Amino acid sequence: MASNPRLCPVDQPCFTESYQSGNQVIFRFDGISGWDFYNVRYRVKGGGEKQVVNRSGRFTFKNVRPKRIYTISVQGCNSRFLARSTCSPWVQESVETR
Repeated sequence: MASNPRLCPVDQPCFTESYQSGNQVIFRFDGISGWDFYNVRYRVKGGGEKQVVNRSGRFTFKNVRPKRIYTISVQGCNSRFLARSTCSPWVQESVETR
């Protein structure tokens, strides 16, 4: 079941949905600022952390296991020509599987 929509802060991404659907956990996020891209961080098997660039505003864990907590952190970023991107603070969301 999808979570209730939230009011989004202007300066950071906002999770609009976070839920389990069958053997997947789906996170959807966006922001009022209209970010160029998002950085997404999540834990991988073995306890390490991975960071990926995301342009879709959706992140899915596949083949999830029951009674586990799946968490991601998201940062909204804007590209700048010949300079480092400017990024928001990190925001985090979790889903516990059935």
